Amino acid sequence: MNRIFNYIRGDEYPNQTRTPSNRHKLSHLFESLKLFCKYLAKVLKHLFPSFVSASSILFIILLIDVVLLEFVVYRVGLFSGRFYKVLSDRDLVAFWPLAATSIAYIIINSLMKSIKDFITNLLSIVWRKYITLGLHENYFQSKNFFYLQHQFDSNDDIINVFIDGQNSSSNSKMQITNRRPLGIQNSVEPILGDLNCMEQNVNGMSEENVVLDNPDQRITQDVKNLCSSIANIVPLILISPFVIGWYGYQTYKTVGYSGPLAVVVYFLVWAMINGPLTAPIARVIYKQDKKEGDFRFKHMNLRINAESIAFYDSSQSELNKMNQTFNELLNISYRRNWKELMLKLFINLSQYFGGILAYFVLAIPIFTHVYDDYSPTDLAQLISNYSFKCQYLIYLFTRLYDILNEISSIVGNTKRVGELMEKMTNNINQSSRYDQKKLIDHQDDFCLQLENFTLQIPDAKRKVLVKNLNFKFKRGENVLISGRSGCGKTSLFRAISGLWNSYSGQIRYFLDPNEIFFLPQNSYFTSGSLLDQISYPAQRQNLGNESSPKIIEWLAEFGLSHLLERVNSDLTWVPEFNWSLILSNGEKQRLSFLRVLYHKPKFALLDEFTSSVDQQTEVLMYEYLFKIECSFMSIAHRDTVKKYHQIELKFTNDKNYDILHIN
Repeated sequence: MNRIFNYIRGDEYPNQTRTPSNRHKLSHLFESLKLFCKYLAKVLKHLFPSFVSASSILFIILLIDVVLLEFVVYRVGLFSGRFYKVLSDRDLVAFWPLAATSIAYIIINSLMKSIKDFITNLLSIVWRKYITLGLHENYFQSKNFFYLQHQFDSNDDIINVFIDGQNSSSNSKMQITNRRPLGIQNSVEPILGDLNCMEQNVNGMSEENVVLDNPDQRITQDVKNLCSSIANIVPLILISPFVIGWYGYQTYKTVGYSGPLAVVVYFLVWAMINGPLTAPIARVIYKQDKKEGDFRFKHMNLRINAESIAFYDSSQSELNKMNQTFNELLNISYRRNWKELMLKLFINLSQYFGGILAYFVLAIPIFTHVYDDYSPTDLAQLISNYSFKCQYLIYLFTRLYDILNEISSIVGNTKRVGELMEKMTNNINQSSRYDQKKLIDHQDDFCLQLENFTLQIPDAKRKVLVKNLNFKFKRGENVLISGRSGCGKTSLFRAISGLWNSYSGQIRYFLDPNEIFFLPQNSYFTSGSLLDQISYPAQRQNLGNESSPKIIEWLAEFGLSHLLERVNSDLTWVPEFNWSLILSNGEKQRLSFLRVLYHKPKFALLDEFTSSVDQQTEVLMYEYLFKIECSFMSIAHRDTVKKYHQIELKFTNDKNYDILHIN
């Protein structure tokens, strides 16, 4: 039996460490409240973009409906007492109008409740649309999706970028960037008292900045939960004080101050019991959301890498890791269920005891002969009406418990969404310090120049890959980058493309960065037609049909004509299959190379783009690069490719390099 309860409590997983929290300190709570309000303000800007927006109009309609619904509920609640009186008096004349009126009110009540639920759901959908579209815009701006997935912190980065001779950094001295370690997951406490662990220092994000987990889950799931919770409880929060005041006044008119006083005392007693049980649940909810994202990511990772895992025959290993992730999720779920047990027990007790509280309160004036002059029918009506008013007043107070539970969810989800908004905004602001698309001084003979360039891995260890590189790339003098794996070849491309800013020195551009085309070793294939794969990343609406004959010729030249058969000889036909799954590595490299031919860039960065093709196809690829007059810098390991380059930039593992003239 002990093992069962230990398992339910989650004690089967003793490795989980719990860090002490100072959330009970008033100063900490005050700072946490400020941070929550800051995150909430960011969210509200998306919820209500303007006074005449769809969400604002829907919210006003919802608020009006909720107010009218409370009035209808009050009228319906009094019908019971009126029926007691009419039936006790055997008044048939008054019965039929009362029955018709009560039926009409019940229909109106049902209709208004249905409208409330409909508008609540509709408002939640509209809010989710506003927030998600706003997050999507920032997510794809300034390559936020890359930095968030790789957990780069660019807020303190000092980027020395030259665009055609103009320095975008005001400090010419060598400065080392300040990035977070890759892939590090810091645990965070998700309740209000622990929100300020993410607070920034004056100069930007501190070294203790928490790495954001699962940005995809924050956009897809946390936004949905946040919008649903706000739509459900905000109208109730706004009208609850007025409704509670009205029913409190009605109970006061019936039995005096003892009526509302008894309800308030009753609520405070149960609030003191239930309140301390709510905060731990909020922490567990936050952790459970994180574990849900981790579990979903494991399945997504399995789907993406299914072939590699199958080749390794590592099913058992992946099964163990998958089950471990799932067990961690179950552990949190068990903990949440266990913590909610006591809370739900006391909430149910408070609701059922509230059902008889009215009779205890009303018993005092009845047994003290206050209503002796009332007839039995009038007294029955009085008892029924007061019972409804008192019980509904208790219901309004106990409804605050549900509101508190929803607020716990709102706090956690607001934190997660607000963190994401803030992180993306900081990345965008950092990116706006320099604009690589502004051409100031054009030089036809050069592509780019590296001056005193020192490149580091953007993690905690700050390993130096390249030190004090000085190189000026002239058009037509194609450069071969060689060296052992891990010496910084691809990392150099990342720095040139703006993905890594962990360098000192200067990168000087002499052409529009939009004219630089990067071809990775493992290319990405999007959903869509065969034309979409070749023209990527061009938009479909920007594509013309004049290039179709040329594309068909390229497909035949590189042995890809069979792909036309897969799409019924229609370049624009969108198949249902996944391109990444049906293409071999060699086909992927050949098909992605057609993108270079399609876009005809002035300068291309080619990262082992021929590693999976035969030597004859490799020769054909380089010949086509010369045909389209594209200058290129390529990473390769085969000595046979040297004849297509004029200069070799050879890296070594000791941070040094050699610049060799081949031809």
